[in-house]
Amino acid sequence: MKRLTWKDLLKIAAFAAGVIIIIALLDIPFRGGYWYLKGYVADRDSRIAGIQEEPAGQIDVLNVGDSLADNAITPVEMYRDYGITSYVMGRDLQKCIETYYAIKLALRNQNIKVVLWEVHNLCKGQKDYERYMVGISEYAKYRSQFIKYHYVWKRLMEGKGVRKYFKGYVVNEVTVPYEKKVPYLNLEVTDAFDPPSDQMRVFQKIYDLCRKEGIQLILYAVPSPHCYNMSMHNGYVRLAQKYDLPFLDGNIDYEKIGIDFAKDYSDDDGDHLNLFGVRKMTKYLAEYLVRECGLEDHRNDPAYKSWSDILPAYEQEVLDMEGTSYPKMEREKEERWEELHKGEDLGGSRDRKEARNGKENKGRNKRKQ
Repeated sequence: MKRLTWKDLLKIAAFAAGVIIIIALLDIPFRGGYWYLKGYVADRDSRIAGIQEEPAGQIDVLNVGDSLADNAITPVEMYRDYGITSYVMGRDLQKCIETYYAIKLALRNQNIKVVLWEVHNLCKGQKDYERYMVGISEYAKYRSQFIKYHYVWKRLMEGKGVRKYFKGYVVNEVTVPYEKKVPYLNLEVTDAFDPPSDQMRVFQKIYDLCRKEGIQLILYAVPSPHCYNMSMHNGYVRLAQKYDLPFLDGNIDYEKIGIDFAKDYSDDDGDHLNLFGVRKMTKYLAEYLVRECGLEDHRNDPAYKSWSDILPAYEQEVLDMEGTSYPKMEREKEERWEELHKGEDLGGSRDRKEARNGKENKGRNKRKQ
């Protein structure tokens, strides 16, 4: 095997430098915040991209985790009622390493004082190869806007998204009663769940990051009969005690929160809270933040006027979304389209989606003419 010479090493270094420069230049047109405002960032990335467009240094509380975190607080109402500035930076099926990089990304332009971590994603382990690949992928996406948002060119062809984000929260007013056993936790269980070791390594990174940045880390759990059991509660209590962290468990405190199992969920298995449940969870967490974290009330500060300015749009959205949600509207739209084109050979689901978007865009262009 031929040994590498200094010339060979210089060529490799020059090539690597060229690739880095090209990616850096491509970052400019693929800036996530810009495309988020235009409506072309995928839903799963929208909250991550949206924080780039928030006024610098104004978010005190960052809410992270999987879809349970997405449906835990409404920042507009938390500001309206308590003067606390918060942002929802969760995402569906958010992995712990994604949580870590979400916090790091927020710290680029925000002075986060409190991280609220909905801990459900801590229970999901990964195989070694998946963990390494996801870790490399998330690091690359954190470093490069192009790598993270390279797909927007396709979204330009498919059309804009329709979901409206209010500091990361999307209004959901679907109501599906939870009709199974309540209380759903067996208080006699003493077993304690241990989070997978790979997730605990990331937990340690997040814990260390928060300590380094002077951030108060608060663990919490949304009341979710579908996702939680007593063993998990015991395990998270033990974890919080080990690290001297608070753990607020809505599954234990659901009566204190005021959860109405007939009205406060958007799915029949008691998975996610709807707006009515989110409001109660917002109050529960905000009162703890006011009592224990010493956060400033910004409502009388002129610098935070933009937070009050979005309230009318948010209230109108609440009126417009009565009885529905964006996922429900998207399903109904697809079902109507499928019914209209029943019998046509449109291939697989991706082909059907492209055909549907193509026809919709064609129709939209005709209306413009």
